[in-house]
Amino acid sequence: MTVQAVGVPAAALERVLALLPVHVRARDEAATDPLLGALLAAVAGELAVLEADLDELYASWFIETCPEWVVPYLGDLVGVADLPPELGTAGGAAAGSGAAASRRAVVANTVAYRRRKGTVAVIEQVARDVTGWPARAVEYFRLLAASTHVNHVRLDRPASASLRRVATLELASPAIARGALDPLAHTPEARRIASGRGRHGIPNVGVFLFSMQVYDATFAPARATPDGWLVHPLGYPTPLFAPPATEEAVERLAEEADLPVPLRPRRLLELLWAARAGLAVELPVAVRVEGGDPLPPERLRVCGLEDLAVDAADDPLAGWQVLVDAVAGRLHPYLDGAPGTPSELQVAHAYGNTADVGAGTYDRSEVHAAVVDGGPATLAQVAVHAGDPTDGLASPLAKALHDAEQAWAQPVDPPLGGTYVVAVADSATYDGALAVRVPAATRLTVVAADWRARVRGDGEVLAPVPGVYSPEGLRPHQLGDLAVTGGPGASVVLDGLVVEGDVVVTEGELAELVVSQCTVAGRIRVQGDADGPNRSLTVSLVRTVAAGVDLAPTVPALLLRDCALEAALDGGGAPTIRGAGAHLTADGSTVRGGVQVRSLDGSSCVLDGTVAVEHRQTGCVRFSYVGPGSRVPRRFRCVPASDTAAAPAPVYAADDPGSPAWLALAPGCPVVIAEGGEGGSEMGVHHHLRRPLRANAARRLLDPYVPVGLEIGMVWS
Repeated sequence: MTVQAVGVPAAALERVLALLPVHVRARDEAATDPLLGALLAAVAGELAVLEADLDELYASWFIETCPEWVVPYLGDLVGVADLPPELGTAGGAAAGSGAAASRRAVVANTVAYRRRKGTVAVIEQVARDVTGWPARAVEYFRLLAASTHVNHVRLDRPASASLRRVATLELASPAIARGALDPLAHTPEARRIASGRGRHGIPNVGVFLFSMQVYDATFAPARATPDGWLVHPLGYPTPLFAPPATEEAVERLAEEADLPVPLRPRRLLELLWAARAGLAVELPVAVRVEGGDPLPPERLRVCGLEDLAVDAADDPLAGWQVLVDAVAGRLHPYLDGAPGTPSELQVAHAYGNTADVGAGTYDRSEVHAAVVDGGPATLAQVAVHAGDPTDGLASPLAKALHDAEQAWAQPVDPPLGGTYVVAVADSATYDGALAVRVPAATRLTVVAADWRARVRGDGEVLAPVPGVYSPEGLRPHQLGDLAVTGGPGASVVLDGLVVEGDVVVTEGELAELVVSQCTVAGRIRVQGDADGPNRSLTVSLVRTVAAGVDLAPTVPALLLRDCALEAALDGGGAPTIRGAGAHLTADGSTVRGGVQVRSLDGSSCVLDGTVAVEHRQTGCVRFSYVGPGSRVPRRFRCVPASDTAAAPAPVYAADDPGSPAWLALAPGCPVVIAEGGEGGSEMGVHHHLRRPLRANAARRLLDPYVPVGLEIGMVWS
């Protein structure tokens, strides 16, 4: 009988054979039908399984190294019976939602929590560990105005506010961090803080949670407009942020620098003053004019708070100066004291967003890997930079697509059946319409990614490997339509791009179009009529922002996952989704505007418009909001429960597409919508963040650490 083991590493087999005497191994090798190696291969395989099990058992003794399924058992050993919900990749929190709640951190820090039990610092730390969001805890009895005794004067909380301290008055505004940084003393309130109506009372402790994500953009080109240069690639006014600092110690309470809040102009001014004085501070804004060096701090001026810098003769400094409007993300360049018109303005800044949705500089690796998984192997790859030659074409990106078509047309060994990757390796603007024809059984991937060279330890630079790239840190801007045509079985993947125009699929036999983590200011259109081609095309949108989708009647399927669509983005009044022959599958998405499809399966969505489904005998809508006047398939736990029932409407934190909270549900949104999604999460594009679950878990786990007689009030956004 021949004994054979499959998948046993050669090193493991050699280690077992080395334990035998040499003469035994030599005799077996000299035999006509050696069996010793095959027999010991089976032994080595079982030994490897046993060793792996022992290693996992040893790792399970420690919270830092144990598998995720062991975390509740270790938590039980230290008396943590109610852990926060697991928000892993299945729930989407780990895949593109910024910081995810950590059950492991809660268990690891439980002993430290209990040593500091009853202090406001531990309340803040528990809230941060449970939710994964920056937090600030405020003891409101310290902010009560009271008549003080002459022998016990309290200068830290005067009964009246000084109008000369403008920075203090700014922090007192509810628009700044929802009032979490308010330093002014208030008169007492009798209303309970747990109800959300009162704050300033003796037993009240406020816990503020900040779910906003902050992303760095490294010297991205600004957009020239008649009113100045805007940092948003589409020209939307959007506030600037300062990257929050990481708190090192539990004992220190969070301050403004530790929270993901918009950058106040006076805070920017204070940082510039420190930098001009020679102090080592990290400025949240840096500007390069026409490709030069970053402007020094004295040439960056805060709009509305400073005039242009002058020399000893009281004349404006020669050269470039830039006024920075941190509220709108707008810059005004000046040359020699007069308004200037530079050819290019690059800005290093930080911006905010509620989630990793749409094009952005966040790490898109996990979602991108899931999108391209299972496709053909990468046979060719090219990197695109703004300064590359164009050979008479519209842009270097247009040349890269043209070169791909030329490579596919070669008669010798064409890369049919494989993947051709075009990696856009910067955040520049590429002007001009694009068009590409993909041959049969071939996939084209256009991704915002850096294709880095490999460097050996001895300094030798190796060529980059096709298929290995880093989809993070970049937000390229395509100014113009992008048209694709495909042969039978062809597919196109777009990832991480800002497209100021339409993504158009012309008449052909394209099998799949995937738009992942993109921002499309126009619409995604598939051309054709009822007798046209593209009969097997599947259009998939993943974590994408777009103005709408128009599908030819021949297109059979449209998939939306964690997307935000609003027809008003391109200023049109057409329905947001039109697909007379398409089956729409929507999961955790927000669609503002009309929807016209053949059939529908929806889950945890906000369909804020009139939805008209032709075939209502198939499909289902679950845990979703459906606009009034809609005709949809059977509903399960939807708002409203039927086509004719009345129901509250969703309330959004912001309608402006430039706002970091665009289409996020506001704190005042009805609970049936804010917590009506599957699993108790919110409906809509931010369903995958599980924000209500995180906040509710923080409420439960904070109870043991609140001092007797005090009451917690949770505020999150």
